[in-house]
Amino acid sequence: MTPGSTARERSEGRKLAVTRPVRASQLEVRSVEWLWPGRIPQGGLTVLAGEPGLGKSLLSLRLASRLSRGELGGTPAASLFLTAEDSHEHTVLPRLVAAGAELERVVFPPPAADGLERAIRLPNDVGYLRELIRRAEAKLVVFDPLVAYLPAKVNTWQDQSLRGALAPLAALAQEQKTAVLLIAHLNKGRDADPLRRLGGSIALGAAARSLLLLARDPDDPDGAAGTRRVLAQAKSNLGQLEASCAYRIETKAVDKKVKAAYLKPTGASRFSAVELLALNEPEARSKLSEAEALLRAELEGGPRSVSELRTAAVELGISITTLERAKKVLGVRSVKLDLDRWAWALSEAEASEDEAAAA
Repeated sequence: MTPGSTARERSEGRKLAVTRPVRASQLEVRSVEWLWPGRIPQGGLTVLAGEPGLGKSLLSLRLASRLSRGELGGTPAASLFLTAEDSHEHTVLPRLVAAGAELERVVFPPPAADGLERAIRLPNDVGYLRELIRRAEAKLVVFDPLVAYLPAKVNTWQDQSLRGALAPLAALAQEQKTAVLLIAHLNKGRDADPLRRLGGSIALGAAARSLLLLARDPDDPDGAAGTRRVLAQAKSNLGQLEASCAYRIETKAVDKKVKAAYLKPTGASRFSAVELLALNEPEARSKLSEAEALLRAELEGGPRSVSELRTAAVELGISITTLERAKKVLGVRSVKLDLDRWAWALSEAEASEDEAAAA
């Protein structure tokens, strides 16, 4: 103890002095348990981020549905949903039905005396959450969105404040061996680093063992109005990053009067999280449209050499990468002119549309 230390400091010092440290030799190596292998760990926090309205809630409901049917690599299990923005009856339930969930295995917090969902706040209500998880035997807990369950006293832009709110939740996840999925929005910045695009402090991304990003598919020919989505993993503290997944938003009738949206998987995607953020910027989408217009104009009369097309693109400020993306979106064909030269040509479908428009 240093001279002038307080009685409390001296007392705490004495307590620390008699506490035995834990040696690494006393620990046992354990493998990671996963809810969704490689992407969502059991016993930890996972953040699912993206722009509003792109389908983050649909993805969480798809996960709960697959978990309820035992399709995530284990036995069927329950999910606990905390949804502050969507009506259970009007929105969440129809979407669960559309996703094929076993409804008995999806639970919500019980209503308060006034019939509304009890206001749960972190970190004060961690004990209440523990009881809900135990009673539901939930293997997945979803906060949609996280910010709705943080009280006003928690400053989401201050690392220490946000860490203080999330640390007890992370401890609860580990204690109960439950996966906790925190849904978050992106901020309006233009940084391509997913951790810096999370709304609020970087502490949210730091607390997560895995960070998932859901975004528009840059190859979607319908652009911002399209229904194609890509899920990419931006961070994993527990292993290598998993390959990106592609989805499409579809709808189906769940009864005679109600239709609901759901996510349908369509395979793998080549886009990383960084690429998704960069290519979905308004400026990038505008350049893609310019590149598509250039190819249509240059190729409507027949094949053109690749070198000429690249030169024309560069003169217009269009990158070669964007030109290649436009080629893929339009389905432009590569045609060999001779031993050393290649050309591009419109697909037969595109050529037919151009001819019809000209007529």
